[in-house]
Amino acid sequence: MFEIQCKSSDQKISKRTISIPLRTSTRKLCFHYTIMIFKQLNVYLQCILFCLLFIATCYVNKYVLSVLKFTHPTIFQGWQCFVGVIFIKLNMMTGNINLLWDGNKKFFLYWLPEFMLFVISIYSGSKALANISIPAYLAVLNSCALINHISICVLHWNFKIYEAKDWIFHFVIGAAAVGVVYSDPMYEIESYFWLYVHIISFSAIVVFIEFNKDIIEASKIELLYYNYIFSVIFFIPGSYLLGDIFEAANFKHLYLYKFYMGCLASGILGTILNLLRISLQENSEFLVYNRLLPIAHIMASFLSLLFFEFHTTAEHNIWIAAVQLVSLLGNFTKRKGNEE
Repeated sequence: MFEIQCKSSDQKISKRTISIPLRTSTRKLCFHYTIMIFKQLNVYLQCILFCLLFIATCYVNKYVLSVLKFTHPTIFQGWQCFVGVIFIKLNMMTGNINLLWDGNKKFFLYWLPEFMLFVISIYSGSKALANISIPAYLAVLNSCALINHISICVLHWNFKIYEAKDWIFHFVIGAAAVGVVYSDPMYEIESYFWLYVHIISFSAIVVFIEFNKDIIEASKIELLYYNYIFSVIFFIPGSYLLGDIFEAANFKHLYLYKFYMGCLASGILGTILNLLRISLQENSEFLVYNRLLPIAHIMASFLSLLFFEFHTTAEHNIWIAAVQLVSLLGNFTKRKGNEE
């Protein structure tokens, strides 16, 4: 009877020693899959939030610039950058954002051209959006990718960096963007001049960062923060020298609460959108930003028909649809290694 009890106790011990690792491994597996699901849901939520923020920011800017006709970009963009500085500074104080800059003055010397290009980019973009419809503006903006590709290939003197199908997609987008411009019934040469200045300066920023990435290290949030600071410093005297501050004093909607609500919303939404864009770009596991941007462009273009009035034609709409669809198809057919 003693042997039977010992045997039974041995059996219980053996069962326990076997069951514990099984339960532990099962729990670890469930925990692992739960974390993966939450990460995936987090990315999906970020994608939805990005699209909503992109549309809201674009519409608020268009409302202030076109509907209220506040065409003083030194003041408008200076205000947006000032809000961006305050927003990021508050997040630094609460520990949500950490900047690693150690006070080295060489940082500003190296990145001074990029700061200037950023100022030119946001100034020209504001001038262009004031008089160009949102669908046309976003469609032509897709040609940035072609200029970026050509510039980076010239910089490395290697045109095999990208696949042949990528070149085909981008040249088709570039050609269709020209069709968008010349079929626009609201065409104004000055507005599209500023749009192409915006595109060229934005592409120049991409090339400058690519060229200097091995010289000095800086995170994208650091660059955004110091771009905002430099822009505020630049636009304060710029608004005086260009006369915007005197013209704004006679702005007919100066005492309209919608004007101040629009300016405040544009600054906050724009900053959050840029921070979320950086988060998506740095998420190398999912690489969703390049595929998400054309979706946001299409949604913003389509929904703008419900909120803004502008004259268009069938030919103009066809060119816009061609650019947006080819851009969407081109980004979804890219392989992981070719994501930018």
